[in-house]
Order: sequence, then structure tokens, then C-alpha cells
Amino acid sequence: MAAPGLDSGAPDPVREQAIAWLVRLRAGPTDRERVEFEDWYAADPRHADTYDALLDSWEDTALAAQVPAARRDPQPAPRHPWMKVAVVAAAVLLVLAAGSLVLTNNMRNGTDGPAMLASRVGEIREIALEDGSRVTLDTNSVVRVNYNDGQRRLRLERGRARFEVAHDARRPFVVVAGTSEVVAHGTVFDVDLRERQALVSLLQGSVEVRQPAAAGTPARSTMLRPGQQLAFGDTRTVTAPVAIRAAETRWPSGMLSFEDVPLAEVVASANRYNRTQIVLGDPEVEERRFTGTFRAGEPAQLADMIGSMFGLSVRRNQDGNLMLTAAK
Repeated sequence: MAAPGLDSGAPDPVREQAIAWLVRLRAGPTDRERVEFEDWYAADPRHADTYDALLDSWEDTALAAQVPAARRDPQPAPRHPWMKVAVVAAAVLLVLAAGSLVLTNNMRNGTDGPAMLASRVGEIREIALEDGSRVTLDTNSVVRVNYNDGQRRLRLERGRARFEVAHDARRPFVVVAGTSEVVAHGTVFDVDLRERQALVSLLQGSVEVRQPAAAGTPARSTMLRPGQQLAFGDTRTVTAPVAIRAAETRWPSGMLSFEDVPLAEVVASANRYNRTQIVLGDPEVEERRFTGTFRAGEPAQLADMIGSMFGLSVRRNQDGNLMLTAAK
């Protein structure tokens, strides 16, 4: 599947540019190169996000310590600058490749602590796990993965994720969200961790949602069938399963769909994907019902759509956010 920010095997010009800049900054840039980098970095949010992600991989990998860090102060150029650039380039590529090896090794043996999978704001990221399962992270989401010989255990710490589970009868696939566990065997399901509750949506196969015993409350287990969704809260309450709205399952494509949903909920969902926020300036419009589909990463287009549907005016405030107010 393809979506904005999704990892794939296709060449990514922005990533290639970011790698080139990382190499140049590690090798010791000239003043002019520093200015050029700052211009490139600020020109497009994707530039900043991609470079920051590469830098995180670099800094999180022990091999990075073997290569000089970027200097703040200009240094005399080496006698053969091309040689230093070549050496640093090789080291950078080795470090970035090592980062993916660390993830696989951590998942396989569980001895180095859980591996962390994360996505940035606006990014939808698909990741293949070593057992053949796949995790798709929604915007600004975090999953920790800890595989061992007896269990495949993952914890959703923030956001939303889709889990496509490879069957392995010897090792259950368990996703922890809040106070509960979701146990799956060869299935596809979403888990959405919200402020006061979590949602489990089953698309294929079967899952069991387990909630541990608490003071005055016995342990509880609920089996879901395909097409069912279960909500459970931080107070250990579990609602009865309900039918999934088809619109709620389309998010991995980068498109968000809503059917007869309050406008405030639509805007809150869209804002999770963007640094430019949409603000509803009049409380009375928050409960208006919205039905429609839009691309998650295009807030201006959504603001214009909402304005046309409900007769609202759109303007940018001093923070660069998009204000929607009743037209006068």
C-alpha cells in the first residue's frame, strides 16, 4: 500500500538529499554549505522531518560514535576533502543500515530490551517484522516490540496502529494497550489509543481482548468477530462490541473518511496529521455533522471543504493556523 510518509523500496529523492546533507555536515561543512543546508531544511516540512529521522537513527546507533560529529565552528579544510567525505559517507550508510539490524535482533531475542517503532506527525509508516507480520503506524504513533521464544509481545504507547499478524501457533501475538491485552492468531486488526479509552477494530480473523482483574472487578475476556469494534477505558470498563464503520478503516491509505460525525471530531482527527492546525472559531459549529473524505496531509484543502459545506469563512491567524468562523 502507498501513503504519504510510507516506507517503501522505491527511491525517495528527499531521503537521498537528506543523506547527502548528513554526510556533508559530518565531514565538516563550509560556511556556504551551512547556509545552503539551512535553506534546504526550511524549504519543505518533508526536508526537516526526513533529515531529523535520519539524524535520530544516526544518534541512536553506537557506530555513530566512531565518526566525527558536525562541528559548530568552521575548521580548516582537509588536504583531500573528497577522501574525508567518502569515508564519512560509507560510515553513515553503515550506521543507517545497522539501525534496521538492531531492530530485527532486538525483536528476535528480547535480550536487548524492546525495539521501538515510531512515526512522526503526518507520517503513515508500514514496517515488516522479522516473523512476517506487519505493523502500520498512524501519525505520531509509538509501538514497542519484544519478541522471544514463547511470545510476540507489542505495546502501543501512543497513537494508532494496524497489525497484520503472521500465524505462529507456538508464539501468541499480544498487543498491550492501556490496561488490556489483545491476543491474535493470524489476523488483521487496528488498535487506537485515545486519551480516555482504547479501541480495537477487527478486520480479519479473530482476536481476544483480555482485561485483568482489579479491585472489585473480575478479569474479563471478550472475543471479537470480523467487522466488530470494542472500546475499553482507563477505568477498566468495557463496552459491548459494535459494528465498525467502513470509513474508520481507510486511514492507512492516507485518506480520512467520516460518516455523519461531529465537525469537532473531524477537525481533531485531521489536526493529528499536521503542524498547521484547523481551529473552529465558533462553538456552535462544532456539533454540525460531517460526511466526506479528504487527504490527511492537506489542511488547507479540508478547511476550504468545510467552509463551503457549512458557509464558514476561512482565514489564517498570526500563528499560521486556519480559523473557521461563521461568515458575516
